[in-house]
Amino acid sequence: MTKDHLLGMYRTKLNHIKLTYASLVIWSYPDMPRVFKELHREILNSDNRGISGLFPDIERFIDDEASLRIATEELYSSAHRAAVKELLPITKYYCNSTGQLAELKAQPWFQFWRILRNCWSHDMKFNFNPDEKSKLPVVWSGVTIDISMNGRELKHGDCSYEKIRELIEIAQWFVQNEIA
Repeated sequence: MTKDHLLGMYRTKLNHIKLTYASLVIWSYPDMPRVFKELHREILNSDNRGISGLFPDIERFIDDEASLRIATEELYSSAHRAAVKELLPITKYYCNSTGQLAELKAQPWFQFWRILRNCWSHDMKFNFNPDEKSKLPVVWSGVTIDISMNGRELKHGDCSYEKIRELIEIAQWFVQNEIA
């Protein structure tokens, strides 16, 4: 893996988050179900993209405001989780393979990212292992992860989407500017 490839992965994950945000905005528009149905029917009639009615119940889903709201919010949340879960091990791999793992581990946000990633990669709860417990509390950018959180889920109030994007952007800056 090259540094350019790794930076491309950061750009892709941040773009994925932006796209899911755009989806939230689009689906919040009151007339969007009608617009979607028109576009969907047009695509199905022309089948110019190889779409052949993969989801026969899609219009019922689009009309169900509660289900649509939950799904779009989960899409937005999952984009953030995927970025946190996927970028840390790839960044660690790159730093390890280039002899720069110590530089990564020295970053003030590294342990925070590691514990957050472990929470989301396992059962969506903080279950601190002995090594993590020895590093608690972990504080980064005004957000604290401490032993009292052991056994409970991470809530949006604990760490906002804005903080998660800030973490990803800081890690991206580190890769771009601090390592070879």
